[in-house]
Amino acid sequence: MPIVLISLVLVFLVVALLLLSLVVVALLFPASFWGQQAKAVLTWRPPFMRGEALRDWAATTAEQTARNRLTLNRTGETAVQLATELEEGATHAMLPLARQADLSRIVPCPETGQGMVGVTAPEALAIAAHLRKNCLRAEQKRILDMAVENSKRIASRPRGASDLPPLPCPLQGQDHVCCVFSARPLRCRPLHATTVAKGMACRREQLLGLQTEAPEEDRNEQTVAQGVEIGLTRALQSAGLDANIYELNSALAAALETPNAAERWANGENVFEGCHHIASC
Repeated sequence: MPIVLISLVLVFLVVALLLLSLVVVALLFPASFWGQQAKAVLTWRPPFMRGEALRDWAATTAEQTARNRLTLNRTGETAVQLATELEEGATHAMLPLARQADLSRIVPCPETGQGMVGVTAPEALAIAAHLRKNCLRAEQKRILDMAVENSKRIASRPRGASDLPPLPCPLQGQDHVCCVFSARPLRCRPLHATTVAKGMACRREQLLGLQTEAPEEDRNEQTVAQGVEIGLTRALQSAGLDANIYELNSALAAALETPNAAERWANGENVFEGCHHIASC
């Protein structure tokens, strides 16, 4: 056998061995070895599926993640930890091929907001915690006052009315950017993910010299959000915690006005009693 051919075979074997080693390391080492970012990517990378199958996968993943969190000693921090873990995981699942810069990109809401938004109890508590930590008291008061006023308007609307104009979101700033963007509700995230996905498609087309426009069909973002919400509510029910879906304004007002709301929720109290319910996914 010629020396050149032998050399090529040896090079091929070395490369194959290196690739095999990388695969083994990725499979055997715990996700914590790679850090939290890689752990989220590994946990929330969806298989190639769409529709009901994708929703079921998202629900199962979210339910298991939430159950793992809720089996720990529940404290006043549990709601924030749970909401953050699931919302960030859902974003990874909506944009599995996105770079961190894309995932962190801030996207404004439409000028009219996103209409009536539903939130779970952990999400409402996490938003309230974010406001207390990052906003001045004057801004917190403005948001609370608007949430209370919006809640009263919603309560006074005729039952079943669907043609009324949307109320301004108390979390939306003058630049139409959510003031709790990193803690924004799960139901608000498909808009961000769709916008980012379209931008990624445009960049790819430019690099390849294509002239086609980004497709407008459903990109599965909404399906992932629905599945995550379903899984979260299942886990909350199993843990004996409030698993209702509430209208954002009334739930946010309750979370901001109720003393020790997060601790009381973690202990099984219904701190959102009287808030407006929204149909679950």
